[in-house]
Amino acid sequence: MHLREAQRDMRRAYVNGGVGIFVSGLVWVIAGAVTLYVDLFSGMAALFFGGMLIHPLSLLLARRVYHRAKGRAPNPLEMLALQSTAFLIIGLAIAYLVSGTYGDWFFAITLLAVGARYLVFQTVYGMRLFLVLGLVLITIAAVALWFGIAPAFVALAGGATELLCSAFILVPAKR
Repeated sequence: MHLREAQRDMRRAYVNGGVGIFVSGLVWVIAGAVTLYVDLFSGMAALFFGGMLIHPLSLLLARRVYHRAKGRAPNPLEMLALQSTAFLIIGLAIAYLVSGTYGDWFFAITLLAVGARYLVFQTVYGMRLFLVLGLVLITIAAVALWFGIAPAFVALAGGATELLCSAFILVPAKR
């Protein structure tokens, strides 16, 4: 399978990646709301456990709502997407370790890892939108770290950005 064919298959099977962005955005908004109304530790837990549901819920939406079949096997870009999960695990581990001293940095560091992963998704899906999304999330995180933005607002900003981006992908896909 050639690169363009593999990217086309990924776009078809995963609705241009839009369902994953949508579910991730919801998880980030929920984590931000939990942080705002409960506490930081609960928001961190919401992001951690909600993050584990992103892929399965995205698959469910792609199959049931958008009626997409599985990708053709073997697609090497599926493996690349899976391997890029290491960015998230490493970023989350660093964010958790740093949060013992600098709790307000947890969401910003995690958002940096998510943004870096979206840079890889530009290759996975063959869409520049992922480059833009990744850079915007990295910028939000950098600004938050530089200016000391409250963690709840970092999570809400990241989630809102993802939800907006998913709308650009999913609204045309539903037609």
